[in-house]
Amino acid sequence: MRRCLALALLVSVCPLAFAQAYKWKDAQGVTHYADAPPPGGMKYEKIKTSGTAEAPAPAPAASATASANANGTKAAAGNDDTPANRQKLCDQLRKNLDILNNEKVVTMDDGKGGVKQVDDATRQSQIKTAQAQMTLYCQS
Repeated sequence: MRRCLALALLVSVCPLAFAQAYKWKDAQGVTHYADAPPPGGMKYEKIKTSGTAEAPAPAPAASATASANANGTKAAAGNDDTPANRQKLCDQLRKNLDILNNEKVVTMDDGKGGVKQVDDATRQSQIKTAQAQMTLYCQS
């Protein structure tokens, strides 16, 4: 009985040791990992997995301190809190508000490589979010 159980366990875990993972970036620059290639013929990278889990390496303390912004939160690489980046953010927020307020049909990325049409409740929520972000970041 124990041999059958051990054999069943080994057979069920074996595919994990030879698993294939895929890595790609979407149009917004977000990196995705999945066990299937991305839809739509996007460029992707094959990642061979070893079947073991490893703890991530700790980030150096110096880079964490250097990338902290005025609010005390970490800024993403390339998105430092500079006047030029704030201006870009404000310009994008204004464009988003203009589209949300003036366009009859608005679509958004559904997070799965496709788009979905925005309903009135989502539209109002996005308008409030954009206005709140403009209050935070676009004070000149």
